[in-house]
Amino acid sequence: MTVAITPAQALGQFLTARNQWQTHLSERQEAETALNTLLTAGENTADYSDRVPQLRERIAVLDWQINCAAREGVYAQRMVLEACTEDALSGFMSEHGPALTSALAPFLNGPGGLDVAARLLRSAVAREVQRARPAVAATYQDALAETGLAPEAGMLRDCQGSHTPAQHLRLAQRRDRLSQEGA
Repeated sequence: MTVAITPAQALGQFLTARNQWQTHLSERQEAETALNTLLTAGENTADYSDRVPQLRERIAVLDWQINCAAREGVYAQRMVLEACTEDALSGFMSEHGPALTSALAPFLNGPGGLDVAARLLRSAVAREVQRARPAVAATYQDALAETGLAPEAGMLRDCQGSHTPAQHLRLAQRRDRLSQEGA
C-alpha cells in the first residue's frame, strides 16, 4: 500500500484548518459584539451609518469563511483517520501480507476471487472485534486524541451550508473589498 499523506502531515493540515475555523469564529463574535453595541447605544456615533452596514457585511463574509474553514476541518479530520489507518495497514501488510494472502489463496486464485476473500476477511475481523475491543496503536494515539474519531459538533454544524461557485467568487470579492477598506 502507498500512503499518500503521512499521519503527521494530515495532523498538521487538521490543526491549521481548526485554527483557521476558530479564528474566524472569534472574529465573527467580535464583529457581532461591535454591531450589537452600535445598535443598542443610546446615541448614534458620527460613523454609525457607515459602520453598521460595514459590520453586517463583515459578519456575512465571516459566516462564509467559517463555513469554508469548517469544511476543511472536517475533511482534514477524516484525512487524519485515513492516514493513520493506511499507515498501520501498510505496516501490517509489510509484516503479515504474505501470510494473509496465503490464507486467502484458495479464493484469491480460485472461484469467487477477491470478493469472497474480502467477505471471509471481513468475517474474521468481525470475530476478532467481538473477542476483544480494538485499541488504537500507540503510534497514532496522540494524533487521534487531537482530532477525535469524529469531527467536532460545532465544526460539523458550521459546515452544513453550501455555496455555488458563483457565490464563492462573490463572497471572496466581498472579503477582498472589506480587506482593502480596512474593515
